[in-house]
Amino acid sequence: MNMLEVKHLYKSFGTTDVLKDVNLTLEKGEVLAIIGPSGSGKSTLLRCINCLERAEKGDIILDNIPIATEKDGHTEYLKEDELRTARLHLGMVFQNFNLFPHLSVLQNLTLAPINVDKKDPEQAKSEALILLEKVGLSEKADSYPFELSGGQAQRVAIARALAMDPDMLCFDEPTSALDPELTGEVLAVIKDLAKEHMTMLIVTHEMGFAKEVATEVCFMDNGIILERGKPQELLVNPKEERIRSFLNKLLSV
Repeated sequence: MNMLEVKHLYKSFGTTDVLKDVNLTLEKGEVLAIIGPSGSGKSTLLRCINCLERAEKGDIILDNIPIATEKDGHTEYLKEDELRTARLHLGMVFQNFNLFPHLSVLQNLTLAPINVDKKDPEQAKSEALILLEKVGLSEKADSYPFELSGGQAQRVAIARALAMDPDMLCFDEPTSALDPELTGEVLAVIKDLAKEHMTMLIVTHEMGFAKEVATEVCFMDNGIILERGKPQELLVNPKEERIRSFLNKLLSV
């Protein structure tokens, strides 16, 4: 069963075509890693799926809900209230955490469940504490974002995304803003989610991580998906010369 379908997606900024006829499916429980050079359209694809950017053409179907549908050569989105409800199926974790600096860790986790999902505050607090324990940060409930390391802040961001009980999580370079020594603690949390069969779409530059945790990997370049396959195949013996060149440059670094 497909959790996500993206069909013939086009997105441009001004005169620059960023996504060019992108087609993508993601099954329930699958972990898909998206790799590729900077500027290839990876983050824009995630932002279009999350409706943070609007595509000009193409279809996006999330958990059987058509949130964006192409009609007469132009993509139309659901009405805002319907779109807001549909997006509850989807959690997003950004590069730079995006925590509210004036709120404690616990308040960051309970804000959306209380105000959007209309949960009882005590229930939201109880569930948030369970999530903090899950990401190894029970002792940080009353801390503020400025008191956290980068790795801790990103783990809080993951817990916050999970607080809305999404069917799918999107990660946009979740370790790119971290020092190398802090990367491991974030990747460990994502690995645990993969073991629990959470459906995930992960833009990453961590090839070893993609190889270990992803069920499939796709390579984007110049606004298109050039190749998709099993990690052992695409990352070890890719068919496309462009991918071999990209991976060889990473290894040389």
